[in-house]
Amino acid sequence: MTKKTILIDVATAGAAGDMFLAALTDLVGEDNVLLPVAASLLIYDPSIRVNVVSHSHSGVTGRQLQVTRNAGIRLSPSKLKEVIEAVSEEVELSPKGKKIALKGLDVILEAESKAHNKPIDELHLHETGSVDTVLDLVGAAYLLERTGLLGEVEILSTKVAVGNGTIKTEHGVLDVPVPAVAEMLSAHNVPFHNGDATTEVLTPTGAAILIAIVDRFVESHDDFVAQNQGFGFGTRSLGKIPNMLSIIVGETILPEEEVSVPVVEKPEPKPEPKPKTTEKLEVLDTWNEDEVIVIETNVDDVDGETLGTLFDTLLSEGLAYDVTIIPAIGKKNRPCYVVKVIAAKAGLKSIADVMIKSLGTIGIRYATWQRLKASRETIVCSLEIDGKEYMVRVKVSRNADGSILNIKPEAEDVVRVSKETGIPVRELRPRITLQAHAVTE
Repeated sequence: MTKKTILIDVATAGAAGDMFLAALTDLVGEDNVLLPVAASLLIYDPSIRVNVVSHSHSGVTGRQLQVTRNAGIRLSPSKLKEVIEAVSEEVELSPKGKKIALKGLDVILEAESKAHNKPIDELHLHETGSVDTVLDLVGAAYLLERTGLLGEVEILSTKVAVGNGTIKTEHGVLDVPVPAVAEMLSAHNVPFHNGDATTEVLTPTGAAILIAIVDRFVESHDDFVAQNQGFGFGTRSLGKIPNMLSIIVGETILPEEEVSVPVVEKPEPKPEPKPKTTEKLEVLDTWNEDEVIVIETNVDDVDGETLGTLFDTLLSEGLAYDVTIIPAIGKKNRPCYVVKVIAAKAGLKSIADVMIKSLGTIGIRYATWQRLKASRETIVCSLEIDGKEYMVRVKVSRNADGSILNIKPEAEDVVRVSKETGIPVRELRPRITLQAHAVTE
């Protein structure tokens, strides 16, 4: 028998938060999949921008995250927790996803506390107090949900490389691993080795994410059968060493003594996928293009409460981009519903499991569709009312020629400002839209 498994390979170049996000984005296959998390952070840092680019090294192609932000913004431990909770709520993280993000923060704060010999509430955080930390922790949980990998799956990791030498930080020049990372490795019994890199390759957020999500560390993975994988590159050059983290989705073949029922037929071994050497980027007339999976089934014996629960489950747990339930007439002229789900390709198995178990349907159909999308960005507009400044996020979409297609203020932000000022939403929305139009033209 087999068990669904994720293998994180951090043996060569360690781990960093941006490398995790890049690898998971590569696994999903959509450059803008992290946009909701980045947009939610604009309230706290209006300058933050996240760009995903293709990157290659030694014949392997994956993705790299490029983040620009205000380096002067520093959050206290209590503010970090507050922002993580708020952003988790904003992007509708499941309880499990939120727990992972908060666990990662706890790991960082406990290590910083021991490294500096100070209580957590007295810590003055430097690099780990940036908005980047929220992006990394919430982003990792969010993308794991989007790929359908927070269900019944075991997450494994190789021994982690930490690097060699010294690293220049805001605390000065420190030995590798830095004290906070060394505390994490020791406190959580994480197996590590130096590796070949002559600088730091395991960052505090990278270590915290590993500790928050990994079930166990393994010396070898001969019993692991790979099915899909994503590669995430860091921004620092390590010369001939690929600064790369890989996340591989597959199955582990269980030993016979762990199988509780007789194995009638041994699964046929699946070939390990070859590293991606090219990345398909097809854009028609400068529109953005991507691929999604569309999953459908017809049901004629399911009540409204069941359909409603399925709808909420698929969306609230981040499994689907969209769910549509269409009334129709089916076989024997019976009224029925067509349940249609649009999702990332990596989420097919998880969504199929949910649909079949929830609806009792005996089968589903699916196909890969290509999408053309307008380019989108989220900006922050400053609105001054009675001498007080209010920050409102605005989604801006553009035509293929770059002209503005649509401007839409974030509904939650408009409602918040309306409640605080007493100005009706219908009056606020056009004011915000006009201001956004002025700054984006």
